[in-house]
This record gives sequence, structure tokens and C-alpha cells, in this order.
Amino acid sequence: MKPKRIPKLITTADEVFTVCQQLQTEPFLALDTEFIRETTFFPKIALIQIANQKQAWLIDPTVLGKEDLAPLFQLLTDPKILKVIHASYADQEVLYWAYGCIVEPVLDTSVAAALCGIGDNVGLQKLLKDELGVSIPKGRSRVKWLSRPLSEELLVYAEEDVLHLVELGDSIKNRCEKLSRWEWVLEESQSSKDQFDVSPEVMAQKLGKSAHLDAIGRSVLLELVTWRENRAKAKNVPRHWVVDNEVLLSLAKVRPRSTSDLKTFRGLNAKEVERSGEEILKAVNRGVELGSQLGTAEPVSFHRSPPVETHLINLVQSYVAFLAREHSIANRYLLSAPQIEWLLKNSNKTVDSWVEIGILTKRAAELVGNEMKAFLEGKVGLKISQGALEVFPVKN
Repeated sequence: MKPKRIPKLITTADEVFTVCQQLQTEPFLALDTEFIRETTFFPKIALIQIANQKQAWLIDPTVLGKEDLAPLFQLLTDPKILKVIHASYADQEVLYWAYGCIVEPVLDTSVAAALCGIGDNVGLQKLLKDELGVSIPKGRSRVKWLSRPLSEELLVYAEEDVLHLVELGDSIKNRCEKLSRWEWVLEESQSSKDQFDVSPEVMAQKLGKSAHLDAIGRSVLLELVTWRENRAKAKNVPRHWVVDNEVLLSLAKVRPRSTSDLKTFRGLNAKEVERSGEEILKAVNRGVELGSQLGTAEPVSFHRSPPVETHLINLVQSYVAFLAREHSIANRYLLSAPQIEWLLKNSNKTVDSWVEIGILTKRAAELVGNEMKAFLEGKVGLKISQGALEVFPVKN
């Protein structure tokens, strides 16, 4: 039996340059990364895997600087080369924080699988098995990828994780084109820095959307989130190591006035109070002052839509699930639960209005907008036939 070839780590700038020269005319490249972030705010990149349809290369960023990797970044941002990545968010995030690089254009095979009816959140191992009949080792989520030297087993695993991605991307591309969803897949596969460097305003809105805070509480929460974000980045530790979300919400509601008050909060580390107590109190005071100027009116936002009876939401969810199955697409690319609630409050509006408001994306509206409108207007109904959900026309 022929022994398995052990991949070699690329550890010099010259090797990086040679590989990238070889790959610069490829129409497709596959990409994967390995990183560690359990104890830091910023992920620590440990390995970069890149491949064409025939071969993979493992690049060691622990011994190569940003300048050494410059030819690689040119490849990763070359508009003529499509980069195939599975579940690309984490890979994009680590490359952004490590090098300021956003890979584009991208085909995310996880996104493509969801948009062409293969399945939602399908793992790479299953996707390769189902699409190509290829078996790869199971994921190694607890590996110390920053340790050197990497074992032969890990080098083989890292190569297998990227070696078949180009062929997988080509297979899924054919599926997407048959469904006329290729452009949609490419749109959904793209990333932006706003996804990773999330503003405190967005974080505070998401955190406080179901907390029933008044205007002052929301303003205080924003100031506290901003303080924590700056603190976590400066210390390079996970946010919850500074203070967790529940404590921030409690602080926004109670609005302590002294360090003695701060020490009464469970979950707020005593050492953190000693180091940052005055900054926390200043954030609270700023929030109170700004919130008082804004008044007490509730903000109007997509996420704070008026309540709708649960059984109505469930009914529409059933119809959305039916449409998703009929059109071979994951439910979430049609309508999410919050979107359904907002849709029901605007059921009398046109499909174009739903798009303008942000209830439906333009792509979803083109696919199922008219069917949703007909359902909400009572022109079609749902029935169970032989154990399956069916739609039938309603005669007026």
C-alpha cells in the first residue's frame, strides 16, 4: 500500500511567492483557516490552507508576517478568482482582524447549500459525502493549532479540509445555475468589515431589544456596551471576561451612583470594579444625561414591531416552510420569524412596499412575493392531504 503523502508547511516568503505565482491564473481557489480565540478578543490565526482542484498548500502564518503574505492577499482579493470557502464567516473574521483582508469574491458552500435546497447549516463533512462521495476526517474543534510542530495527522487533516472544496464549489455552482440562483448565492456569500467590527449601537440595540428598557436605560446600555468594547479590545480578552451581557443590562436598569453600588452586582468582578469603576460610573452618567434629553418615547424599529398573536405567526411559518420546500431553499432566505411578524402588521401593503420596508429582500420577493400576497389575501389556503401540507385555491 502506497504511504500517504504528508503535506509540508510553507514557512518562507519565497515559498509563498512561488505558490501564489502558480495560482494567479486559476479561476477557482479553495480557502480555509485554523485559529484559536478562546482566551482573546482577537482570533489568533494559526494556519492558512489554499488549494486548486489538484493540490493544497498549507501556509504557516505564525512565522510569516503581513509583508511575507502580500502575494497571498493579492490572490484572495483578485476579482477574477472565485474563492470557495465553507461557512466563511469565521475565516473572513480571522483574516480581517489579523491582516485587514476581506476575501472576495467568495462562494460560500454552506450558503449555496441552503439556497439551492441541499440543506441549512450542513457541515462540510456531510456535504462532501453527499455531493462528491468523498469522506474526510471529523472536525477537530479543540486542537491547539498554534503549537509547533504540527503532527503529521493534523497536517493531513488540514489538507483534507480544503482539498476537495474547488470540486464541491463547481458541483454546487451547477445546481445554483439550474435554479437561476447563482448571483443570489454570490451576493449572500460576500462579507464586509461591519459584520466583524460591529458598532456598539448595533450591539446595544440587539442586546436591549427584549429588555423593556426606557429611553434612559437604552442610552445607559449603549454607553456601557461602548465602554466594554473598548476595554475588551484594549486587553484583548473576550467580552464576557470584562463583564457579561446580563450584568450590563442590570447596570442599565439600576444605574448605580457609586463604586459601593457597583460592588453589589453579581458577575461584576471586584478587580474590574477597582480598575474600571470610575469609567463605568462615567458611562452610566453619560447615558443618563443623554437619555434624559431624548425623552421616554419608545423607538420605532423593525425588531420592536407590535405584538402579533402567536397562532397567526405559526400559520404563516407553515406556509413559508411549504414554499421553501417547493422552491428548494432554506426558510430563512424567505422570511424569518421577526419578518413574519412585521409582514402580518403590513399585510395590506404591496409586495414592492414589503421590499422597501425591508420585510422581504428583493430576491425573496421575486421568488415568493406574489404567493405570500395571495395567501395573506385569502386567495389560497392550506390543507393536509395524505399527511402532507398542500396549497389549494380559494373560490370567492
